[in-house]
Amino acid sequence: MTAPTPAPGHPQRPDDVPASAASEAGQPFTPQLANGPGKPDSQLNAKQKTVLGCGGMIALFLIATMFAAAVSPSDAKPAEAKPAPTVTVTVTATVTVTAPPPVVAKAPEPMQEAAPQTAQVPDMTGKSGDLLVEALKTAGFADGYKATSFHDVSGQGRTVLLLTNWKICDQDPKNKAVPITEKVSVGVVKFGEDCP
Repeated sequence: MTAPTPAPGHPQRPDDVPASAASEAGQPFTPQLANGPGKPDSQLNAKQKTVLGCGGMIALFLIATMFAAAVSPSDAKPAEAKPAPTVTVTVTATVTVTAPPPVVAKAPEPMQEAAPQTAQVPDMTGKSGDLLVEALKTAGFADGYKATSFHDVSGQGRTVLLLTNWKICDQDPKNKAVPITEKVSVGVVKFGEDCP
């Protein structure tokens, strides 16, 4: 393989020679750094410095962006609202009130006592006690049972409970109008027994 010929007026540099051509020529291949021949590795050319400078700027920009994202505007406290100025409005109204003439109080009239309500007590001798209770209720007593007082006149002193089983021997009052607050006294015996 033949080495490329340099253009006229362009001297051939060692790095223009491919590695295969250098090895054919019997010379060892030593790669050259981009710094150029004869420059130490610690020195950088202008292009490399520009690339490094731009990279640093981008890194600083990214750090600043992350810091700004960490402190979001939603965490910031809103400015306190200033109170609105106080406005005072004065309204004047005139109201005319006409009072009615004074009323002269009359002395209370003396209350007359109402006469007690009365009811006619029928004569129910020989009938059952429950019929007397119904008759008193019909006559005007509020509660015919409470208006009566039943008692056993047979001499046995029994308690009168079921009024349909008891016969009226005597009552006081009978066939007479009495106040509805008065009790009717009723003497009874059991049906089948003689009145004393």
